[in-house]
Amino acid sequence: MLYRVPSSHFSSQAIFYANRLNSNVAAYQKQIASGMRLHRPSEEPVSFRQASSLTAQMEQLDADYFIIRDSESKLNQSVSILTEAADLLSTAKVLTQQGIQSLSQSERDALAIEVENILAGMKRIAQTQAAGAFIFGGARTNANPFTFGERSVAGGTLPVTYNGSEVTSRAFVGATLTVDTYYPGHNIFGRFERKDAQIFGSTGAKIGQGTANIIGRATLQVRHTETIFAPGSGIAAGTSSPGNDSIIGPSGVHFVEIIDTVGDGSAGTISLNGGPEFAFSNADTNLEIRDRSGNRIFVNTTNITAGFFGTVNIQANGTLSVDNGLSSLAIDFSSSQTVVDSTTNRFVHIDSTSIKAVGDDYLEFPGTSNAFQILDEIVQDLRGARNLSNADFAHSLDRRLSELDIVANNILDTVGRQSATLYSLRQLDSRVADFRTDAEERLSIIQSTNIADAIMRLTNDQNLLQYTYAITAQIASVQLLNFLR
Repeated sequence: MLYRVPSSHFSSQAIFYANRLNSNVAAYQKQIASGMRLHRPSEEPVSFRQASSLTAQMEQLDADYFIIRDSESKLNQSVSILTEAADLLSTAKVLTQQGIQSLSQSERDALAIEVENILAGMKRIAQTQAAGAFIFGGARTNANPFTFGERSVAGGTLPVTYNGSEVTSRAFVGATLTVDTYYPGHNIFGRFERKDAQIFGSTGAKIGQGTANIIGRATLQVRHTETIFAPGSGIAAGTSSPGNDSIIGPSGVHFVEIIDTVGDGSAGTISLNGGPEFAFSNADTNLEIRDRSGNRIFVNTTNITAGFFGTVNIQANGTLSVDNGLSSLAIDFSSSQTVVDSTTNRFVHIDSTSIKAVGDDYLEFPGTSNAFQILDEIVQDLRGARNLSNADFAHSLDRRLSELDIVANNILDTVGRQSATLYSLRQLDSRVADFRTDAEERLSIIQSTNIADAIMRLTNDQNLLQYTYAITAQIASVQLLNFLR
């Protein structure tokens, strides 16, 4: 049985192959013009998926690269500014050492001005911003990390408030790596280990048991309130005694010796604590007497017992204050009295068992002052705010030197840690750049057009298309002649 092939079959086949070759020609022309081999997933699904994966990898590497560079910029600025801070503290140490050797107040005042300038520079450093972010506020970069107030009590500590975060700001590189960028300034310029409180003075007060929470320094004011004499002698406190007697102590610590030289109590001698004798009469209502240490009391001798000859014990009461008298605590001569600063609600424990005289004792709380407070304390001592003797002045500045060393070492330690992080970031930067270059090369191999191969294929398909058109024309011509016959 013979089968006849219809002419429409030849026409449809010719159209099919012509369309396919035209499509191939157009695709090769697009590849050559754009330089890209892949434009749609349907063209080469496997290659397109590989290209998409490499593109996503490069985008992640670009994001990591940006974070690394941003972190490097932040850390470089921090290292630079902290190095400046360390240099300022080094200069402050030199000035403090010069202050220890100085003897004239004019020289000390000149040194104080220089230290004040250093303090101003440290404040500026602590409030440094980069692109609107405070670099020493930890994770809280939108608020000024340090504010500086005015002392409410003479001789008190410079108020410094840290407003930043206690948490370090971190940048995330990739899925697992974190980089510390902005450090909490409280850990850099302050926050050291509190040590035992110290007291300097001549009142006899000591540090009591328990941990104080006052920071920096304070002045312990020991003040007299009343003098009470043991009964029997007829002696009484003078009109100027309250607040003006300089002795403090429970009964028996201080005493007066009275000798009635006339026999009727109208005249005689009186001495304080075995000191020089002072003549008295029954007309003295406010007689001042002193002992060999310079302690004084005011007495009323108008009613001395006739014929009195002997010693009279004294109880001299007083108060303690650490806020310049804004609040006070009655002395009970115990081993631990808690004295509160009413302006800050901070406290210190005082052993008052050995207090013998009024006066101002100076309290220091090592390890609690930050860099700004230490510098301010140096300025105050240089200006003579505490009226220290030359020896106490030198010892005080020497203690400040030790504290400056601690602050400077802490800052340099921070610089060291940040420098180590910068070194690691530079290595990571190099690796990320290598990874991206490798990914870019592989993506180029997958995506880019092989121009020579594309031109060869384009030429081949163009030739096939011409052959298709030519053969189709011949077949169509033969069929027409057969039809005419």
